[in-house]
Amino acid sequence: MEGQEEIAVQAVESSGFFNDWFFNMFAAAMDLQFQSPTFALLFIGILAGLVILRIYFDDPIQTLGCAGLYIYSIIQSYSLFSDSIYVIETTEEGWLMTGKAMWFAFLFTLILVWGFSKVVQFIYTQLLAVGLGSALSYINPLKLLNLLRSSDADLAEMDDDFNAGSAKDPKRQKTAIMMTDIVGFSKQMGADEAGMYKRLQIHHDIVRNQIVRNRGTVIKTIGDAFMVKFRSANNTVQCAMDIQKAIGEYNKTKPAEEQFHVRIGCHMGEVMVTGNDVFGDGVSIAARIEPKADADGIMVSDAIQSEAKNNVPAHFVSAGRLPMKNIAQPPELFKVFPLEGQATGGTGGGGGATAAKTPAAGGGAADAGGGDNTFKI
Repeated sequence: MEGQEEIAVQAVESSGFFNDWFFNMFAAAMDLQFQSPTFALLFIGILAGLVILRIYFDDPIQTLGCAGLYIYSIIQSYSLFSDSIYVIETTEEGWLMTGKAMWFAFLFTLILVWGFSKVVQFIYTQLLAVGLGSALSYINPLKLLNLLRSSDADLAEMDDDFNAGSAKDPKRQKTAIMMTDIVGFSKQMGADEAGMYKRLQIHHDIVRNQIVRNRGTVIKTIGDAFMVKFRSANNTVQCAMDIQKAIGEYNKTKPAEEQFHVRIGCHMGEVMVTGNDVFGDGVSIAARIEPKADADGIMVSDAIQSEAKNNVPAHFVSAGRLPMKNIAQPPELFKVFPLEGQATGGTGGGGGATAAKTPAAGGGAADAGGGDNTFKI
């Protein structure tokens, strides 16, 4: 111990102000990592908590949780730095010693906790993007929902207002429906069946993770296509944006031939719920909307837009009333763009948007005939 104290004192005396008030924080932190198991567990636990909160949770849970961890980090590290030889043996007793311990705690939280957690988060998201989602899914806290339900439909049963009906006793309720499919799926399967199958599994991981995160319920899947129901328009739009964002991050890491692109359509209306299935005009309209979305794009009806426009961070840009097969009065449709997206033309339909940018990936509008495995209604 005396040798460590002498090294600490000599380092400060020979290095000046910068080392005394900055570099010694790192030295003290390293010393505490070896000397105090509490400090090491504190550091690892806070890093893991911050990464999980940022990736898997939304506000207000994310903001409040992160703030709580930062405050705890400052308080706990202050108590440990107060007893460190890099503070006690290099600072006069009194307010200066207290100030240095507090300063070290702040630096530790800013640089080693906040900064390093950002690095860990980046590495983790990159691993998810390169196809390790299944392997890493075991540390997804949202998977705990699956311990409380035996199927996707059981999520609805947790809420009395969203209970599923039955074949004998169908229930009519206002429900948001989201349809998704991969653009050009059959063509890509024909060109590279093994590679596209692998990408399909990645696609399913991404889509299902975001559906669970946004409290959606998968009604059915056909190949690459998902039919999902939500309680609210807000969750529907947020889920669609989260899916496109996650797929976009994956595509950034891959050459063009290894990418996949998804179109999403959403509508909210009256549907008949019978057990694990839904029927009605609300479903039919959602199925007609999805193929009208751009590749990497989201198209929603006016029913979705009117409820979500002031509640989600998105631009809504009118695409007009497009003809739909067997729909006498088709709704007005809106393209959805995240708020960070740029607007370059057209007139916004809500949420303060005045223009829109066409997504670069996929190129052009979707064909009106629908995707390869869209739900035939």
